[in-house]
Formats: sequence, structure tokens, C-alpha cells
Amino acid sequence: MVPVALLIAALAGLSLLTPWEPVYDPWGWIVWGREVVDLSLDTSAGPSWKPLPVVFTASFSLAGDAAPELWLVVARAGWLAAIALGALLAARVAERAGAGRRDRLAAAALGGIGILLLSDGLTPWLRQFAGGLAEPLMVALVLAAVERRLAGRERSALALTATAALIRPEVWPVLFVYGIWLWRERPAQRGPVAAALAAVAVLWFVPDMLGSGSFLTGADRAREGSGSPPLEALEVLGRAAVLPLFALWIGFAIAAFAARDRGDRALVAVAAGVLAWVALVAVMAAGGYAGLPRFLAPAAAVAVAIGAAGLAALLVRAVRERPRSSLAAVAAVLALGFVVQGAFRAVALTDNAANATRISELRDDLEAVVEDTGAERIRDCGEVVVGAIEGQTALAWLLELPIDDVDVSRTPPARGVYFERTDDSWTGHASGCPETGLPPPAA
Repeated sequence: MVPVALLIAALAGLSLLTPWEPVYDPWGWIVWGREVVDLSLDTSAGPSWKPLPVVFTASFSLAGDAAPELWLVVARAGWLAAIALGALLAARVAERAGAGRRDRLAAAALGGIGILLLSDGLTPWLRQFAGGLAEPLMVALVLAAVERRLAGRERSALALTATAALIRPEVWPVLFVYGIWLWRERPAQRGPVAAALAAVAVLWFVPDMLGSGSFLTGADRAREGSGSPPLEALEVLGRAAVLPLFALWIGFAIAAFAARDRGDRALVAVAAGVLAWVALVAVMAAGGYAGLPRFLAPAAAVAVAIGAAGLAALLVRAVRERPRSSLAAVAAVLALGFVVQGAFRAVALTDNAANATRISELRDDLEAVVEDTGAERIRDCGEVVVGAIEGQTALAWLLELPIDDVDVSRTPPARGVYFERTDDSWTGHASGCPETGLPPPAA
């Protein structure tokens, strides 16, 4: 595993050669990391609070302007690790079913490909890599936690689950249920369980309280803009269904029923946890929280790994035992579906990469306006207003301001600098500050 980890780290570092930049949420965490070190944390505006990214960005802020690149290396390493861990978990599931070495390799290959080709119609998987979002890192942590649990490494599984719980609240019930099980079945683990639960609670709620005056600022922000509860819940189920390749859902069912038949209670529990996770996100969406596909990605990734083992077992059995049977026909259809659907998703990666490049070019325009004008002149001019919310957190970083000091509005300020976004560029306008050299807003 050490050579794989080194390769992942090297590829994540090399990814900085691409033109891709952080997107809205990561810029917010990078700003907050700087503020944590300066003891001036302000979470009253920006994305929802997430402890784990800020743990990283706080330490990275000591590197000054390199902090964004350092966070991108961590986030992208998580994305790459998710592919490797999907393969590892698929092989682990196949091993529990008694598969031989070649069969485990087949499962691993299907699992790695399945993770690479996850389909998120709102924030494409490759764009999450490009923009430094934290969900791929959470996927890697969840996959690693499940693999360690199936390998019997319970304390490692607890630590990984607790770490994942510092990224998204959907992990909290998993940590709680697993912690209760360890508490009852493994008394020696009670200390780590208590420490993990306490650390997650403190890191989620105390900084947000100190930074905004409320324990629930992040939760309230996450509830903004909900539609009809039944429709939101149904949309979540549809998003979950299309995240993995369809053939892997069939493999998931095969592997889950096979685990039940042979009495593999741990794997059955994991498979049930996948469905429970999807149900939880659907219920949360019905309650007003966002039910985005990337919040479902950890459950989908585990389903991919289990499904890869089940699909590999079916294909191997069809080839070895009854090459002309109806089973072989079913296997052939599933294999063809995997290849064809996978090919379409692989082609879409090119468009996703191009879109990520366009987003980053827009951010470069924003930085160019700040550099040409001067951050100090912009701050001295008065209010800072941005016309599109995606520029808010990046401007806060560039101008060394709290996020709350960068207003989002389509109305220029009476005195200050207004950043306006068109389809292909950012421009700056100044009201009452001719010394900035920026033109006044259009009448």
C-alpha cells in the first residue's frame, strides 16, 4: 500500500500543473483556515462549516499564498485514493465470498473503474477533483473505514469513520451506530468511542458558535432553498440510482443476497447501511436540506465496490460453469451494459474537464482585477460587492477580508468596488473612488 500512497501523492502534486482552481466552498475553508490562525474566525457568511477541511487549511495558512495549492493536493489525493480504495474494498468483498486471486483482481478492476465513472449530474465527479471539494475525500475515508471493518480492524475503522464525520453530517448516524455496537461488543474500545464522539461534536459546533454566535449557523445555511418535500425526496432516490453504473447495482444485489445466504452479517450490515444512507439523504431533503448527488457519493461508492465483487462473481461463474446457459446470457448483457454506459461516461469526462477549465479561467479574471487595482486600494474604497455568489469567497481570500465583508448583490454600492461577472469574464467598477483606476458602474 505504501507505493500506491506515494503514487497518489505524486499524482495529486502533479495535478497542480493543470489550470484548475478551487471553487466556492474550498475558498471559504481556506479563508477560515487563515482566520483560525489569526484568532478571528467569522463563519457568519460563506459555505457551511466543515471541520476537517479547516483543520487542514489552518495549518496550510502558515504557508501563506501556497495555502490554496496545498488544500488542492489534499482534496485531489482523496479523489485518487477513492479509486484505489474502491478497488481494494471490491477485492475484500470478493475474498469474503471465497474468490480466488484472479477473481479478486477482476472485482478490483471493476471497482476502480466504477468509482472513476461515478455520475453526478449537478457537480460532475471530475469537477469535484478539479475544484477541491471535500466529498471525494469523504468517499475515500468511508471506503477505507468499511474495508478496515471487514478486515477486522475495528479501531482503525472507528478512526476513519470519525474523520469522515468531520466532513458531512450524513456520517454521524453511521458513527453513532458503529460506536454503540463497539461499546456493547468491545468494551476495550469504549474510550476511543467516547473520544471520537466527543471530538466530532466539539469540532462541528464549538467553532461555528465562536465564529457566528450560533451552534446552528451551518445547519440553517444548508436548509436554504428547498422545494416540495416529496419531490425533493424522490429526486434523491433518482440521483442515487444513476450515480453508479447500472450493472453495478445488479452486482450489489447479487453480492448482498449471497452474503446473507452464507451468514456474512458484517457485509449484510454494510449493504443495509448503503440503503439507509440513501434513505437518510432523502429524508433530509424532504426536511429542507440539499439532497445533492455528491452527498450520496459515499453510499454509492460502497455500493460500487460491493457491486463490483458481485458482478465479477457472476461473470466468472457464467464463463466457467455454463457458457451457453441463460446465466451466461444475463452476464453478457450486464457486461455489455457496463462497457457501453461506461464508455459514454468516459467521453463525458472531456466535457467536464473543459467546464472546470472555464470556471478556473473566470476565477483568474477576478484575481487579475484585484492584482491590477491593488487589494489595499479596493479595501480603502469602501464596500466590496460581488454580483455573483461564486466570487464571494475567492474575493475574501484575495482581499484578506472576512467573507461577511464581501456582500453579494446585483446593485453596486454607493461608495466602493463592485465586481461584475459576465458569461466569460469578471470586471471591476468603482463608485466614488477614481484613484482605483476602475471605471464607474454602468448607469
